[in-house]
Amino acid sequence: MFPLTPPVVKRLLGWKKGPEGTSAAEDKWSEKAVKSLVKKLKKTGAIEELEKALSNQSGHTKCVTIPR
Repeated sequence: MFPLTPPVVKRLLGWKKGPEGTSAAEDKWSEKAVKSLVKKLKKTGAIEELEKALSNQSGHTKCVTIPR
């Protein structure tokens, strides 16, 4: 991880799935994408719902929509 990565981004990156041993470029891209997602979801307050949905792994959470 990069030194100035916010905690919420670190938590969400922990849920990343895919092949092990990804390159630094892929990790950087993933972090940038998650930061952008967090920025969008913070405006609507949906970041907590996304974390809840990921941690519960069930369909009993609210729908999280990503604004354009």
